[in-house]
Amino acid sequence: MKLHWLFAICGALLAETALAQQLAVRSGDHPTFSRLTIPIPASQIWEARKTERGLSVKLPGVLQGFDTSSVFARMRPDRISGLESGSDTLRLTLTCACDATAFRSGSLLVIDVADANTVLAGPPIEAAKTTADMRQAAQTNAWPPTPSLPWIGGPSPFGPATSSSKRGIQASAEADATSTIKDRAAILREVQTSLVESVANATSAGLLENSLSEPPSVADDEPAPKGIIQPESQTDATIAPSQNIRITSSLDLPNYSNSSETHSTSSGVACPDNDSLAIETWGNESGFSAQIGPARNALVDARDRLDRSAAKQLAKLYIYFGFGAEALDALALDPTLTKENPQIVALGTILERGAMARPNALAQFAECNSEAALWAVLSYEKIPGGTLVDTDAALRALNNLPKHLRQIVAPALSDRFLSYGDPSAAAAALRSIGRLADPVTHDAMMSQASLALDSGEPAEEFLENVIQDNSTRSPDALVKLVETKLAKNEPLSQETATLVEAYVQELRDTPMGYKLRQTQVIALGQSGAFDDAFRAFEALAPSLSIEAKRELKEALLGQFTKKADDLVFLEHFFALNSAEIKDTLQTTRMALASRLLDLGFAAQVQEILATIDTLPRLKDRQILAARAALSLRQPFQAQAALIGIDGAEASLILAQAKDMAGEYREASEIFTRNNADAQAVRAAWLSEDWQDLTSVETPGLGAAATLVRLSPDVDSSELGPLGQANRALEESSAARNTLELLLNDPAVQISPDS
Repeated sequence: MKLHWLFAICGALLAETALAQQLAVRSGDHPTFSRLTIPIPASQIWEARKTERGLSVKLPGVLQGFDTSSVFARMRPDRISGLESGSDTLRLTLTCACDATAFRSGSLLVIDVADANTVLAGPPIEAAKTTADMRQAAQTNAWPPTPSLPWIGGPSPFGPATSSSKRGIQASAEADATSTIKDRAAILREVQTSLVESVANATSAGLLENSLSEPPSVADDEPAPKGIIQPESQTDATIAPSQNIRITSSLDLPNYSNSSETHSTSSGVACPDNDSLAIETWGNESGFSAQIGPARNALVDARDRLDRSAAKQLAKLYIYFGFGAEALDALALDPTLTKENPQIVALGTILERGAMARPNALAQFAECNSEAALWAVLSYEKIPGGTLVDTDAALRALNNLPKHLRQIVAPALSDRFLSYGDPSAAAAALRSIGRLADPVTHDAMMSQASLALDSGEPAEEFLENVIQDNSTRSPDALVKLVETKLAKNEPLSQETATLVEAYVQELRDTPMGYKLRQTQVIALGQSGAFDDAFRAFEALAPSLSIEAKRELKEALLGQFTKKADDLVFLEHFFALNSAEIKDTLQTTRMALASRLLDLGFAAQVQEILATIDTLPRLKDRQILAARAALSLRQPFQAQAALIGIDGAEASLILAQAKDMAGEYREASEIFTRNNADAQAVRAAWLSEDWQDLTSVETPGLGAAATLVRLSPDVDSSELGPLGQANRALEESSAARNTLELLLNDPAVQISPDS
């Protein structure tokens, strides 16, 4: 008895210590709602209310408040703009007319803030009640609820009636005789309403339980009677709370289980306990043959009949050692075993094929705080966006696995977490096998490479190690290496391209072989062997889908547009017909047109640009069209192309078009505004108003402009013959000096001897 009291005191101290720590608030952003999760003990009560600014969530007994430091790292502030943490209250500031719900999911309190007209995962949160409402709710929801039913005439069932009670009965009978049918109907409706309310309150409080009888037991070797569902095949789920019940605090939640430790998902599905998927207990540390041999020998009894329990145990043992196909074969010895053990079937399928088709028996448990979270995550080939995942539970389950099975599962779990957007959890999964004494597997190296690429670090070392070992993952590593080089626009060695070609021959007519053939085209293009790349593409094209063919050709055209020599580029470009060019992406056509214009093929540029819509007016397209028009000496078409286009580049091209059209004054002014002084001086010199447009400080031309300007200060008619002769000599000398300066100016580049 003292020992029990000691355990109780220790448990209370641990609970108080847990409540004294800050509760970490995690967040997630989804297309139509934002989600916050708070880990809370199973016995923790909570309240959620709407406020004028948003929401208020209160956890009585929490001492140190909430840790909200990482909330906005994975959530935009377009629904929840602020968080205010108190000692036991978390206040949310909302910036939208959103609906909100709060509900418990296993060990988490989940708070969803959703856009209008979004289906909530739980009951909506109500606004805070007034004092009168709370008083009325306290009277209605008394604990425990006390039914109050009206008494309808007749003797009392509690003991014999006295003389006074007999007189009361007589009076009541006389009153009943004079009462109308309408009064009786009103009394019955009152009784019915009171009964419904009392039964509902009793059910919500857990005072009423279902008393359905258990189905009859069926022997293992006998088929189940029709119409009876065996317990092992029943769905492991609890009834979800009704969407018509409005819940504002944890006291309003119906108690669907007698145990406070029951965990369920946000959709109301009960989570499996740890024992049902404790794979580490399905075998022991002895060797494979020491366990498999006796297990196989136990399959058949002395009468050559299959022992179903032994077959199930053999399947679990195969799962323990990581053999999925063999586990499925063991269950297939009796078709009913496959139906009765969907979780074992799911585990075997994951180990054999890497993932499962959706839906499956495990996918719904990703948010469970148990071993099921690990296998639920692995059942997805890629975790869908918006899925709530308990990463801590999955990592704990991973560390509980035996070492040999952890080597298989950890890389796959890391890849799932990385694609889910949680690189820290992905790195933690790999660390669980990095501590082992065994060498790192190729699967782990591939996961390390993916993690390095995601963080922007070099991954070539991991990939090259896998390639050099010539393992089953070497083709995958080679494909990833080529994709990495292509993403960084780095050259690819001829040896790598040759190795890809060798794997193509080795793995031909296989899915990986087809993928390698596509990689071969990219590798040849990246290495500069465009003739070989186009030949490989033409050979592969008939076996590709329309979409895959288009994507591969786009990649190849993008490579040779940027990297091919001029002659190689022109050779392969003019081999394309107009339909093929029109079928490419707009960005690819723009790149082709730009390269052609640099090479002087303006007419072909206009043909390509004609396949691109002029509306909306894209700046790059219009500038390219104007440049092509100038190359073909079409200044007015160039000016039309630049209507509504701003920017320095567009202004300079417009000035060139006006210069070509003879509008020198406007051209000079535009050149001057864009600091193109040399072009501005040239256009000003060609203008009719060149004297006004040319300043005195202009090298060379400034002196010539000054020379031709007449001085208004001197009237030549007032000078005598000698004065006029002297002035003529001065003007002649000045003109001679100005011409010498003009001819010797480097900008004019005309020598006096020419």
